[in-house]
Amino acid sequence: MTHHDLSRRHLGRWAAAAALAPWLASCGGSDDAGGTDLREAGYVKAVESLFTDYHAPGILAGVRRAGETLWMKAFGLGDVAGAVPMALNSTFPIRSITKSFTVTLLLQLVQAGRVGLDHKIERYLAGVPNGHLISLADLAGNQSGLADYSAQPGFFQVFVEDPLHIWTSQELVDFSFAVQPGFLPGEQYQYSNTNTVLLGMVVEAVTGQPLADVLGERIFKQLGLAGTRYPASADLPSPTPTPYAVNVVTGALDEQPLISPTSLAGSGAMASTLADLLVWGEALGLGSLLDPALQGLRKSLARDVTNGPEYDRYGLGIGQIGQWWGHTGSGVGFQIATMNLASRNVTVSVMVNASPEGSRRDFNLAQELFERLAAVVEAV
Repeated sequence: MTHHDLSRRHLGRWAAAAALAPWLASCGGSDDAGGTDLREAGYVKAVESLFTDYHAPGILAGVRRAGETLWMKAFGLGDVAGAVPMALNSTFPIRSITKSFTVTLLLQLVQAGRVGLDHKIERYLAGVPNGHLISLADLAGNQSGLADYSAQPGFFQVFVEDPLHIWTSQELVDFSFAVQPGFLPGEQYQYSNTNTVLLGMVVEAVTGQPLADVLGERIFKQLGLAGTRYPASADLPSPTPTPYAVNVVTGALDEQPLISPTSLAGSGAMASTLADLLVWGEALGLGSLLDPALQGLRKSLARDVTNGPEYDRYGLGIGQIGQWWGHTGSGVGFQIATMNLASRNVTVSVMVNASPEGSRRDFNLAQELFERLAAVVEAV
């Protein structure tokens, strides 16, 4: 569902820190208690700069750093009309960060010897165009060539008319199957929601369980993610912030509808909290649910990104920005990012209850704030 403008990359990956440059330059690099205080002051300045520059209604931001007290704060409003402050324990739809969970499940099944990354998708699911050629690794790495179902007019028409429409995963991928693949598997990178919907279907076929149950058993329970879920409806635990479209130039807001998570399935249906997202970002970046060799493979298979979210490279359900690894999500009033810097064992997570509209609709506010927070982490 999400498409992103790549033009910002030409400005330089860390240009997002420009607004903080004078402050960062004065901070030095101390790692003592004073350095911790400077970092926390820098985090607040980074968030404040995003409000000033882009008019986000509300933000949750957190930094999980080894040896330091967890930093998590809520800023702005969860609901503008009611002047309700953003709550730190809010549940957000996390959109495409779901992909990192789905692919992690796949890799766990690889680790258990139940599937192989070189296995072709037709081994598990019938009717996939080029299914005899497309491997599970091609799907996990966005190299299948399959069209994005969410970009097809037939899907979009129903989605716009009824955002709460209940879909099956098969109905979603059928929109893709009606379109000729754009290239042979492995030839190119093309971000497509179809890929991870199919992988969620593979997980269900192999385990004989609904994807929600497998996620609960293999990831949520293992990591203690009590606030994370794979919901079947748009109803989420309170407090859940109101989603908005924001004009990042004027600050004008337009409340957005809730959408059925079934419209995203294994590519974007999940919901979580900031506290859980920080735990997940660390587990994803460090590979704590996988053996080291498989985690290394997950990253080593990354290739340069040519469309979709603005990563530098994308591996198997994990993206790279600078030296950070993790995932972002965006769409219909919510933007999210969780990224880990393994060399310093630090994770940054951001949740924003708005997505830009108009000429900047492909801009990810959460990624922008992540980059500003990351600049503080690396400078102080």
